[in-house]
Amino acid sequence: MLTFVPSRRLLREQAAGEPGFPEFGLLVEAAYAEPRLRRLSAFSSHGTLGLSASTGRSFTVEVAAVPACSGRPYRVQQYVHDGGVIGEAETADEAVALAAAHLPVRLGPAVAGPDDAL
Repeated sequence: MLTFVPSRRLLREQAAGEPGFPEFGLLVEAAYAEPRLRRLSAFSSHGTLGLSASTGRSFTVEVAAVPACSGRPYRVQQYVHDGGVIGEAETADEAVALAAAHLPVRLGPAVAGPDDAL
């Protein structure tokens, strides 16, 4: 099972080191606390937390969460850039619960992607 290993640890450290954007850190920590999301590979892109069932550069994003910003709520979506919005939430914990609820039922832990050896 893939858990919050070095890349996740670095992501948590990076999020904690961003005092000007605490919403992202709250989102990362809430995702770490949720067992179904902790099994996935986490990454950050443009302030969005993405969660994938595989690692490496060739991956499929299962769910993504955009932190609250400038009075807007957290947003959970199916894909990082062009997917549909699943819903919005007022707190990081609510956003994570929404994300976890929309994962495929039989989704297992993240597996190595085909380009991990590159």
